[in-house]
Amino acid sequence: MNRGAFYYVMIPLLLVAGLLQSTATTRIEIRGVKPDLVLLLIIAGTLVYGSRPGLVWAFIGGIALDSFSGGPMGASSLALMAATLAAGLGHRTLSRYNLLVPLGAAAIGTAIYGLTYLAILFVLDVFNIVQHRVPLVEMVQYVLAPAIAYNTVLMLAAMPFLNRLPESQDI
Repeated sequence: MNRGAFYYVMIPLLLVAGLLQSTATTRIEIRGVKPDLVLLLIIAGTLVYGSRPGLVWAFIGGIALDSFSGGPMGASSLALMAATLAAGLGHRTLSRYNLLVPLGAAAIGTAIYGLTYLAILFVLDVFNIVQHRVPLVEMVQYVLAPAIAYNTVLMLAAMPFLNRLPESQDI
């Protein structure tokens, strides 16, 4: 699949994943933690095609998430972009066929996504833009840590599909 075709496939996939993540994934949550479908799609795409298209997909996926979930507009995009930059280190530098690269990208990407999103919510709360108290320690302990494990296991399950995607030809 060439890069142009992947753009046309990835954007509708992100919109559907954003809708599913905001609605249907409550059925497959474990201990209150849902899978981050949009984040996993973006990490997989970034590992194969690099950070530049990954940032575009992160922006689109974040807008979809914020539109469907009712979160602060742009917060998911910023958090996904930060995670994409971290996952982009695995493109070309390390082989995505090495088991540790996608799993590490999923774990680190989830941690960066979660911490960035929590930081945005904290800043919005400090400046009284959003009137929600964000219990940071509890969120990290009971939501972010299990989400890292959940997304890493899902990335492990997606590895056979990820390894079938052709590499991009340009940097």
